[in-house]
Amino acid sequence: MVKIAIAGAPSTGKSPLAASLGQALHASGRQAVVTVATLPFPPDLNSHDLVLLTGLEPAPQAHSAAASMAAAAQLAADEAIRTALTSAGIAYRVMYGSADQRLAQALDAVNPPSPTPQRASGTRRGGKSAWTWVCDKCSDPGCEHRMLSDLLAQRNNAAA
Repeated sequence: MVKIAIAGAPSTGKSPLAASLGQALHASGRQAVVTVATLPFPPDLNSHDLVLLTGLEPAPQAHSAAASMAAAAQLAADEAIRTALTSAGIAYRVMYGSADQRLAQALDAVNPPSPTPQRASGTRRGGKSAWTWVCDKCSDPGCEHRMLSDLLAQRNNAAA
């Protein structure tokens, strides 16, 4: 049985995502417990197989003081959740996009696609298609950090 926790700032869709993910996994025959985790996190959160975070989407321009305050509170909550997860040493993945996109990302996190190359839709010079790897859509913070560090190192080496 897979234990999955979904965390996120208020109004980021964590409860609907938890319900949709639980239903999708049940329909596919996977046994899973999907819960919504809120601050302060339960002590057993690090025993979960997967922790997902519903990321913040770009907010439209706030036209009122109340909307600005709500956006600021949501941002503060997101930062507090990320800090708490990082401080506890809990790995997590961030889900972005519409409800359907978040569900697809969550299902990919539960059942990762095989790391085989796929053709990108764009083409390079000479008419050959560019290769892209499945993990290009990964939102694992450790993976993103390694990738960015490697790119910065390559740029520094090229400049030297």
